[in-house]
Amino acid sequence: MAHRSFRSLMRWVAPVLALMIAATLFPAFAQSDVRTFPETGHTLRGSFRSFWEANNGLANFGLPLTEEYVGPNGRTSQWFERARFELTEQGGRAVVELGRLGVEITGGKVFPKVPPIENSADRRYIAETQHIIQYGFKQIWETRGDTRIFGYPISEEIDEILEDGEWRTVQYFERARFEYWPNLPPGERVLFSRLGSALVPRELTPPPGQAAPAPAPAPGGPPPAVPASVNASVTPQSGPPGTTFAFVAQGFEPGEQVGIWLTAPDQSTFGAGFQATADGQGSIASARIGLTADNSFADGLWSFNAQGVASKKQAIGYFRVARAAGRAGDPNKLGLIAHDGLLRKGNVQITPAAAPAGRTFILAAAGYSPGESVSAWFTGPDGKSTPIDGAAVTLDAKGVVTVAVLTGGLPDGIYTAVARGNSSAVESAAAFRLTSDYLAGPGTPRPANVSGSATPADATAGTVIQIRGQGLAANEELEFWITEPSGAYTLIGAKADSQGRLGYNPVFDLRVTNEYLSGVYGLHFRGRSSGRRVDIYFTVTGTSGNGTLGFLQAWGR
Repeated sequence: MAHRSFRSLMRWVAPVLALMIAATLFPAFAQSDVRTFPETGHTLRGSFRSFWEANNGLANFGLPLTEEYVGPNGRTSQWFERARFELTEQGGRAVVELGRLGVEITGGKVFPKVPPIENSADRRYIAETQHIIQYGFKQIWETRGDTRIFGYPISEEIDEILEDGEWRTVQYFERARFEYWPNLPPGERVLFSRLGSALVPRELTPPPGQAAPAPAPAPGGPPPAVPASVNASVTPQSGPPGTTFAFVAQGFEPGEQVGIWLTAPDQSTFGAGFQATADGQGSIASARIGLTADNSFADGLWSFNAQGVASKKQAIGYFRVARAAGRAGDPNKLGLIAHDGLLRKGNVQITPAAAPAGRTFILAAAGYSPGESVSAWFTGPDGKSTPIDGAAVTLDAKGVVTVAVLTGGLPDGIYTAVARGNSSAVESAAAFRLTSDYLAGPGTPRPANVSGSATPADATAGTVIQIRGQGLAANEELEFWITEPSGAYTLIGAKADSQGRLGYNPVFDLRVTNEYLSGVYGLHFRGRSSGRRVDIYFTVTGTSGNGTLGFLQAWGR
């Protein structure tokens, strides 16, 4: 995803919160940093690519043998001819660790230790493991990464028959095995064994469950249909960036751990950083797995992939990210007011106030007791209440609770999200609307402005737009809301100046960046005392971002 890093996909349970975590730890989700190796057909990206390239990659580690995947230890991992990379976290940052292949290939065997010697240019005693490194092995160990890459020695030099049937002098290290080949030229006689090739699980070569490449759509025609999922479902099946896709899979052994990863349209894969646990029916529905596609998700066919760690049973759920498909809107609806009649209880806010189904809505409410447990649920138009998983509810030290409300697959209508403190009994609620009325993607005619202007009205990335409005009461408080091409309707709030204007003092100029989606944006103001309206529209082309950020920055929020 964006090159900030799929932050640890600690869980895709609470989509917005999890994606925030994911973008911190996994630069692997950036689409622009993929390096493909035609020799094996596999790729490198993000932290793994940076580590490989910074540490004499081909010579030390060899070629990649798999894509990234979630290993039995819950870490995102990738196998190479001579190594296994594992992604972990230290101090909030992604750190690459190397698998202990030397220990694993020997089955944890304990080799005889030796007494200390006096170190010299040719020989060195390693007190930590009580072994000696000498001559060519010592030189290579010290100059090619020592403990950071190879770990400590766990044996002395010994003679073994290797895979080619020849006797070789070798030495085992925690993460490697050195081989001595006297018939090679000086300086080239120490080789690193292909322990990764020997130990890589065969079911990972090639990676199981990858999505088939998406066929190219006919020029000007609709995108191809989303393929049928296998032992799984994704809701919704298609949507633009900003859509939350929910994944349910079944067919696993009851109680087993299930590894999960994501496959992009270019067949690159991204590990989730956690394993779900199948329930008594072999389903992972209770894990509430989902993600919100951000602006770095490429258009095309994506898939969730799941595999039972013990059973190796697989499930795959397909979905499509499509920026343009079906997103042109009705200009006659863009000025409709959605928030009238959306009731609130307590010191609470919900963002956005309206959007199409599939969007994640965020409820934020204050007044809770720090440390208390908070229950949350939402009520639909039919009056039925649905509990919200506790993983989607957070409470900070100031007593502010945040709830992520997943809406994939829900029908249009008015919903109410509720959060209740189980100790304090504080209850907050905010209504929101599911509707496609405010979709305004490419091709949407721009409505006429009302008592205001955007200059210029057509913009691309880098354009500075002047927003000006007038005709309001002096200094009155304003309701201010934004409608975006994605169909999101976000209520903010503002104030008119002493002459009943906006955008003059202070100036309201905004710079369009690639964070904006292509399509029609609307800036809407209504005087709280006068009821007067200002509606300003402009069209953005050639961008594919997430829309709101630039407005909030421009308005100083």
